[in-house]
Amino acid sequence: MSETEPQGAGGAPVIVSKKYTSSTFSLKGLDINFYRADIEFHDVDHSGPTFEARVFLNNPGADATTPKNLQSGYAGSFHIFGHGGCFGDEGHCEVVPRRAYDPRPAHPLSPARKVVIASDAVRQAMGAGDEVTITVVPVILSLNDRSGTDDVLKFEKAIIVTYR
Repeated sequence: MSETEPQGAGGAPVIVSKKYTSSTFSLKGLDINFYRADIEFHDVDHSGPTFEARVFLNNPGADATTPKNLQSGYAGSFHIFGHGGCFGDEGHCEVVPRRAYDPRPAHPLSPARKVVIASDAVRQAMGAGDEVTITVVPVILSLNDRSGTDDVLKFEKAIIVTYR
């Protein structure tokens, strides 16, 4: 399989959902002498299909055929093992928040936090200027008739964090 020819299991073509590109934001507040940089995605929805989220910096034109290398701004990927839609009664998949000290486990569909270790890509972006965009290309890896393909990537915010 070539990096530029997206294929799924058994050589089947992949399904790409709507990608996300952030607005341009400043890198000026980040420490330039970091030993590690992460891109954190907060409150990621995982109720739909299973997908790989390919993360690129300063490459808003990235798509499923973009090479996963530093020259393309590739920072890394995170994966969502999706629930494939709701199979229960109405209200079954609604996440009900728990009290802060409730000892029970969280609802299975509580939003997730995903971290991409992206030190080299962040260094490259900082070397290119004071501003950056984050582009995420969701490549659907598993699908059923209960989950759609239009907008599978949903999250509250993405931030870049550096560690000294």
